[in-house]
Amino acid sequence: MERSKVVLKSGFIFILTNILLAIFNLVMGLISGSIAISSDAVHSLIDAISGFIIVGCERLLKHGKFSKNRKRIERITTSIIALIIIAAGVHISVESVEKIITPEEVEYSIWTVVVLIGSVAAKLWLSLYLKNNGKKYDSDVLVASSAETFNDMLISVAVFISILVYILFRVDIEAYISLGVALIIFKIGFEFLFPDMSHRHHHPLESDHSHGANK
Repeated sequence: MERSKVVLKSGFIFILTNILLAIFNLVMGLISGSIAISSDAVHSLIDAISGFIIVGCERLLKHGKFSKNRKRIERITTSIIALIIIAAGVHISVESVEKIITPEEVEYSIWTVVVLIGSVAAKLWLSLYLKNNGKKYDSDVLVASSAETFNDMLISVAVFISILVYILFRVDIEAYISLGVALIIFKIGFEFLFPDMSHRHHHPLESDHSHGANK
């Protein structure tokens, strides 16, 4: 019972955090005209949808007739999340290519930088929170969501770097950064969809040594 409560709580926190990040990044993306920031907002919104799937999965497992198939149900849930992630990658790829072909004017403010720094900090905290609970309560879905959130943080860092490059050198590379983001998203999605062909359970915050020790 304690495990179920913790997983549900983690799922709701995952949803709320990503909805707030999506709102802030979307507003900053619209104000600045930045496709990279808007893409980050879309990805946070996709993560929030994934959170609803996590909560739904855990509620399903609370019923006795499904509890014996927990690993199988979590595997199906992770596959659904993977397909959603891949769909987000397609959307961001199309937007990025369109901007490379037809560049648009961008304008950044100090608030854009503040929101991105806050986004990076929030994603790092969320990734650690999900990882700890996922490992403690043996939840593959939480561990997968933690790894995805950590990669989201790296994506936000890349967007932040592209903005600094523009501010310092007036060179707009964000469309190319967004395309790179899409490729990372594809990689994450396919690794979750085909875990036997990847090292999905090797969390980004764990070293190779610690990973081997846990086997």
